[in-house]
Order: sequence, then structure tokens, then C-alpha cells
Amino acid sequence: MTKKEELEAQGYKTYENEDIQFWKPRLCEHVGECARGNYNVFNPQRRPWVDVSQAPAGEIADIIDRCPSKALLYELLNPLSIVFEEELDRSAAYDRGKLIGECEFDISGDKWVITHTGVREAYEGKGIARKLVLKVIEAARTKGVKILPVCSYAKRLMIGKEEFQDVLK
Repeated sequence: MTKKEELEAQGYKTYENEDIQFWKPRLCEHVGECARGNYNVFNPQRRPWVDVSQAPAGEIADIIDRCPSKALLYELLNPLSIVFEEELDRSAAYDRGKLIGECEFDISGDKWVITHTGVREAYEGKGIARKLVLKVIEAARTKGVKILPVCSYAKRLMIGKEEFQDVLK
């Protein structure tokens, strides 16, 4: 029996998305603590009262951790995520919703110039920087944009590698 099946058999209700899964028992001793944490996620006036699409999984987990009754339980399904944030000209790595790395680029005419790739010290050596650059490359391919890597990490990763020739400027 999975954890989900076990908890639901005990009367817990499951709320989930691709990043977090959590459960609420039928009764809660401190109604309102969650809503004060983020009313967009936890709104007792709405049915269903939880909307996990309204905040990153890490923020939801932090709110649940502060619950004085410990009525809510959760499991982070994908604690580390790499996302392309076009509006910020970067790819970003998040651990439980907290920014832990980025690959930034400037738009210069018809190309993206990768200027910086960095990962917080505690996360170095885990392949995250590579995933960040690959996320920018994936987006560039989708948009038909060329890349000029000036960041030393992106340069080492891309220059002279056959698999990146299609996006190199």
C-alpha cells in the first residue's frame, strides 16, 4: 500500500500537483494558520479549500511546517526543479521553491549571450550548472535563436562539442 493509499484509508484528503503531495485529516485544531500563510493556496471560504497551483511547492511546504497542530503532512515529489524564465532572461534552479542557481543571458540582436552560470555553494558539484545551461539551449532551439557563450562555464560546456553546433553563434 502506498503512503497516499494508507493516509486516505485513515480519512486524510489528498491535494497534489507535480511537485508536492499533501494530506489533511478530517479535523484541524488550528483553522486559519494555513490561510494566514498564503490565502491564495489555503482559502477556507473556497471549495476545494486548497489550490496548490497558487504557490511554489517550497512555499507550501514552509507553511505546512509552521502549522502548530501538525495536521497537514506533505511529501515533496520533485524538490529540485530547473525552469526557463524567459521574462527574466535566464534558466533557474529551485530547491523546494528556493532559488539555488541560474544561467543568465542577454539578448543581443538575433542571439542570446550567456553571461553567467552559477549555483549556490551547497549545491556545487551536482550537475545543476549543466542542467541550467542545457535548459537555455533547449529554449534557444525551440525559438530558433543562436547562443554566444561568454560565461566560462557555458563556454567549456559548449565550444567544440558537436551536439551544440546547431545553436552556437
